[in-house]
Amino acid sequence: MLRTLAVLRGHSANFIKKALICSMLLAGAAITQANADDINWRQFEGTSIVWAYDIHLYADAVAAQLPEFEKLSGIKVTPELYPDDAYWNKLTIQLSTKSPSWDVVGTGIQPAWDLAPGQLLEPLDRYLNDPKLTAAGYDYKDFFPALRDALTWKVKEGQIEPGSGQVWAIPHGFENIQLFYRKDILDKHGIKVPTTPPEMSVACEKLRAADPAITPLGVRGVRFWSSIHTAVISIARSYGVHDFIIKNGKLDTGLDAPESIAFHKDYVDMIKKCAALSFANDNWYQVVDGISSGRTAMAIDSNMFGFWNDVAGKPASGKIAFTPPLRAPNGKYFESNIWIWSLAINAASQKKAAAWLFIQWATSKQVELNGAVAGKLVNSPRASTWSDKAWLEYAAKPEFNNFVDTFKTVQDRAQLAFTARVGFGEAMNAWAVAMQKMVKGADVKATLSDLASEIRSSM
Repeated sequence: MLRTLAVLRGHSANFIKKALICSMLLAGAAITQANADDINWRQFEGTSIVWAYDIHLYADAVAAQLPEFEKLSGIKVTPELYPDDAYWNKLTIQLSTKSPSWDVVGTGIQPAWDLAPGQLLEPLDRYLNDPKLTAAGYDYKDFFPALRDALTWKVKEGQIEPGSGQVWAIPHGFENIQLFYRKDILDKHGIKVPTTPPEMSVACEKLRAADPAITPLGVRGVRFWSSIHTAVISIARSYGVHDFIIKNGKLDTGLDAPESIAFHKDYVDMIKKCAALSFANDNWYQVVDGISSGRTAMAIDSNMFGFWNDVAGKPASGKIAFTPPLRAPNGKYFESNIWIWSLAINAASQKKAAAWLFIQWATSKQVELNGAVAGKLVNSPRASTWSDKAWLEYAAKPEFNNFVDTFKTVQDRAQLAFTARVGFGEAMNAWAVAMQKMVKGADVKATLSDLASEIRSSM
């Protein structure tokens, strides 16, 4: 079912106020820049385009500024926002059927891997390199190099070959994975912040004994790849687990390897002792709600969720702190997956040039900074935002505790934890299903053997 904008659902009233203030401060700068640019922003005046995205506060950051773009360009933008798992399924259907109804789509690196070989996404190089369509001040190189590289690849013999090729999407925001926790709850019960899954299991048992009404740990558990790309893959990599490996010169899965068995035994035990009974149905919405309300003591997920709920005036303000994700008991380092929210053009769109102007505007320095200072586009992909005084002063406010310092610590080790390949979504969905089976009591080794066989049969 089509959902209205999150800003209209009642939970973003404070953001609207902030966004309007920021828009007033920055709109003048944006318009001045537009006037100075050597492109005609009104060259597609009167065009209407549809922008599809996950219901997300990153979408709110853009939606709040849409009137500015429509005034600048004369292009009408209709947002279509859907819940997380529904959106990704609908995205695949819309693009694979080559429906032209969506012009601009939100995507991540991994979903784009499955879409690019079928020529379902429009390569963006010709737009970036066209002086009539891309303003000189857009400064594509201002995006962090790792993000640009991750969204650039070529398709060879039906498979993804990263490192060079064409640009398939533009970074809009990004996340790294952290453990964030309610300081007030852990301090009250004398619980030390865990660093490994076994330590987490012990901490959860203490919390449950002290206050059975509190869920010790919030994590995603739905039968969908989004539950794998946060806590699971980040912790698994510290155990030495790889989704895919090269074995005897051929691509193979590493999910039935000894390292994977060791990880899953620890992780499944942790989930049984720590997670909510609703684990199998929990997505990021439930993780955020739990940590913000205080019904959940800790969470392992994208770092900005804790930031959004530390905001002054909210019940959790100043109570959420941050630390790196859990690591293997014998591991020297933690690992953190990285997710890049991106904007891309539907290859079937009949309004590609107008769609590009929207993407260019939505990922411009001014709009990215605006969203960051409004407190919703937390991890801007532009280096210029992270050197901007207004953003750094805002993110370093006392209520956000150690957000900035932990971000820097984690980001030093954050990287894509998945192997670039077509078929990513199918394999990771199967992994999520297997995780549910193991949590319900299925034998870990046997379940991973079945999972690996299923993945190999589809390769």
